[in-house]
Amino acid sequence: MGLVQRILLRDGTQLKLLLLCTLIATVGFAFPRLDWATYIGYTLIALLLTQVMVGSSNAPDWSDALYRGLGLFAVATMWLWLLTPLELIYSGMPLALSWSVLVGWSVIRLVTRLASTKRVTEALLMGATAGYLHIGLTAGLVMSALETIQPGSFEPLDLTNFSDTSVLASARIFSAINYFAFVCLTTVGFGDISPVLPLARMVSVATSVAGPLYLAAVMGVLIGRYASSLERQSRDQ
Repeated sequence: MGLVQRILLRDGTQLKLLLLCTLIATVGFAFPRLDWATYIGYTLIALLLTQVMVGSSNAPDWSDALYRGLGLFAVATMWLWLLTPLELIYSGMPLALSWSVLVGWSVIRLVTRLASTKRVTEALLMGATAGYLHIGLTAGLVMSALETIQPGSFEPLDLTNFSDTSVLASARIFSAINYFAFVCLTTVGFGDISPVLPLARMVSVATSVAGPLYLAAVMGVLIGRYASSLERQSRDQ
């Protein structure tokens, strides 16, 4: 086994890489001209979760194989959506469905992995942070796909001026939608962007519910691990 493979098999390294890839995916929010880095970050996140980190799971082989396949399918649907013209509105449907399932499954596996860790470490905190940001990133991707499927889902955004171009060429609009996804995730609600169609409202509400639920689950795990470590230290003394 090579040195790189040995490094990637370490739990701490995998969680740190997950946070790094997640931060890469957020670059396009502040700099729309670097939107390509955002989608590379999405790709790295999906591949890291489904092709690398899956190797240390305790799930059945068939479950891991299905999870790996879902990751590859999600990456393929994202790039297909990015490179197709906006007028092909239904190209976003496979993306929205595959990434919704992928993030839900990934969060469950990540929380389970965090719960199996015996001590609260730096890598554990990085992995927990990456999981939270991953929900926001995926919500932004799904909302962006929804805007291409049902133009006018979010106001005051307008895709009519980009109808002859690909999704990748209209980065400014989708950067704003990603921003709105994190506003929903954190339940801040600035009000500068609003979901106006029923499906957009449903996705926005689901994102607003998922954020606090994730924090509650992860905080419970971290507090439990920290309390256990304190108890072991007191017994050792």
